Amino acid sequence: MHRTRWLVWLAFFVAGGVLGQPVKTNPERVVQVSLVPGIGTNGFHPGTYTNFFSVNFTSGFSNANRIFEVATISNLNVSETRGFQLAGVANLTGSNAFAALLPKEIDKKINGGFEANLHGWQLAGLTNVVLNNVFGAQWTGGVNQAGGALFGWQLAGLGNTVHKYTFGVQLAGLWNTSRASMDGVQVAGVMNVTHGGLFGLQLGAYNHAEFTTGVHAVDVSGAWGVQIGLINRVARLNGFQFGLVNIAGPSQGTQVGLINIYQRGKNANTKDGTAIGLVNVGEFRYLAVYADELFAFNYEVATGNRKNGRVTSDAQTRSMENALIYSRGNWHTDGVWAVGYGLKKTIWNRTTAPGRSEYRFLGMGAEVLQVNTERGKFLRDWNLITRWKVQAGTRLHPRLFGVYVFGGATLNYASGLQGNAADRFEKRSDASVFWPGFSAGVLLH
Repeated sequence: MHRTRWLVWLAFFVAGGVLGQPVKTNPERVVQVSLVPGIGTNGFHPGTYTNFFSVNFTSGFSNANRIFEVATISNLNVSETRGFQLAGVANLTGSNAFAALLPKEIDKKINGGFEANLHGWQLAGLTNVVLNNVFGAQWTGGVNQAGGALFGWQLAGLGNTVHKYTFGVQLAGLWNTSRASMDGVQVAGVMNVTHGGLFGLQLGAYNHAEFTTGVHAVDVSGAWGVQIGLINRVARLNGFQFGLVNIAGPSQGTQVGLINIYQRGKNANTKDGTAIGLVNVGEFRYLAVYADELFAFNYEVATGNRKNGRVTSDAQTRSMENALIYSRGNWHTDGVWAVGYGLKKTIWNRTTAPGRSEYRFLGMGAEVLQVNTERGKFLRDWNLITRWKVQAGTRLHPRLFGVYVFGGATLNYASGLQGNAADRFEKRSDASVFWPGFSAGVLLH
């Protein structure tokens, strides 16, 4: 009985192959059913047909599909896919588009405007591939690939690749690539890459872009580029980077990270950006040695950005500075020492008078010190003093470039100081205290 039923089905498909030979260049079928390519209702030449609904028990092969297509293994459409396409392994749009053509014929076909595009959704277990553009969505457990542009979504267990530009979203377990540009969102477990502009967000362990836009860009666009990851890299930064390590070429944007590596901008009358981090490799700001009410010796090294150094019309030079601080020689208790970090904004005078440019400065900002109570031993617990500081300085002599004397006032706060560091305040170690302070020293700029 079962054998007879299968023979009837086979006769049906063979009859379709004989009687269903195409009589038009691009015939259409409302419904198409096949066992394998060439054995089905579209006959021995299924690649010439455009189907509206297509059911393929193994793999399907057609010129195009309009509404719905499903296959247990794969679907292949030569010129176009519309609607919803579902396959157990792969969906392919544009494969065989140039089969048996000479190079001159291929060029003629492309120059004539041929594109094999997806207008709809593809869902496959292993891969979705479109020769040209995707207008819609590709979802797969493996890899999605668009040979042209993406206007929509890609979701992949492994990776997504767009050979031109993206207006939309790429989500992947390992990598996303949008070669020409990225105008949207890339989220990956390992890597996001565009070799053009980033006009959106990259979120991953490693992010790479050729350039990002932002408020300090020469040609300002409405979109800002943002990178968030362990390592962020951009050849020209006008947007934002947030990560452990941020790397940029000429920077007119903002970097926030443990290590920031950057270059100063080059375009006249444009501003540099801001680097906030413990280690900033790009521009040295100053070295200072001073005393304050807690320690006889404080050593401070600052890096950062001379933000408006190329803007000739500004009356002042403004800089953002990251300071690393080492303090020793407590006035009250032997063995107490501290390390800290400060973030400050400094305003330097600017004038055309000979020898008077950046003659004086005014700085303000905040510092955090970790106080250690035993010589040579770093406390494992937090033992912090927070300072709000204002300081002013001037050159010793107009011709003595780079050497300044300065003084400053501070407002200090500490809570729960441990060990003999609390003796300085003559209070219990769990007390919270405010007190005024001072600083005075020499700065080399």
